[in-house]
Amino acid sequence: MTRRTLDIRGKVCPHCLIAVKKEADTMKPGDDLMVTCDHAPAATKNIPVYAKENGMSVETKTITPGTWELHITKK
Repeated sequence: MTRRTLDIRGKVCPHCLIAVKKEADTMKPGDDLMVTCDHAPAATKNIPVYAKENGMSVETKTITPGTWELHITKK
């Protein structure tokens, strides 16, 4: 199991989702990806929907107002 981090603060969609997808494509089952994001549509909708539709689990939490951390695990 590998733990990766991805900081996409300052990016907006579709660039947020593209960055997550590139990283997810290299992950193996059991790998974790911690994403830090400050773009609300990506953090609260686009990335979680993408992850779930592609068989990954995702947990989103607010770390500061306007900044989210997403914990994605490839199944």
